[in-house]
Amino acid sequence: MSHDFENVYAIILAAGASRRLGSPKQLLEWRGRTLLGNTIENARSLLNERVIVVLGAQAEAIRETVDFGELVVVVNPDWPTGIASSIRAGIDALPTSADGVLMLLSDQPLVGYRKMQNLLTQWQIEPSLIAASQYHDTVGIPALFPSAFFGALRSLRGDRGAKSLLLQFEEKLLKIPLPEAELDIDTREDFDYLSGHYDAGE
Repeated sequence: MSHDFENVYAIILAAGASRRLGSPKQLLEWRGRTLLGNTIENARSLLNERVIVVLGAQAEAIRETVDFGELVVVVNPDWPTGIASSIRAGIDALPTSADGVLMLLSDQPLVGYRKMQNLLTQWQIEPSLIAASQYHDTVGIPALFPSAFFGALRSLRGDRGAKSLLLQFEEKLLKIPLPEAELDIDTREDFDYLSGHYDAGE
């Protein structure tokens, strides 16, 4: 079955305070770009300008550093209440024509363009299902949610992120192996590991 990617959007969740790191992880530099900039460029390469970025903590500093071009940037004032508020802010910024949304995090630097493209290509086969990343015996983000699940995403509260929905709707999942998604950057040790093991190009 063929599906029109022109109505698929990406939401990049980048509102967290990076408390464990002690500085905004969105602005850590890797391979000549910030982590957030890296995610933006990969998403933009796949979906052009159909990318929404949700900021919260340190929004002003991030906006001064990262080139967002013509992308929609949403500043979520409720970010301290948990990731669910940022998901809702991103979903609310989607146009009514959106058929699906690729949910991304700004701190999974190994999830490059080709990995995102594979998720969308696999989803094309079963566009009524959620295409979710599978790694380390679990499922998680990145994940592509059809519009039928936008209401469920809006219903999330507190620190319940999109992964909780993936577990709730497991019978509606298309699981795509993506071990690279297991590495997210929460601490300086995580970033040192990234820099030490993946400093070359993809």
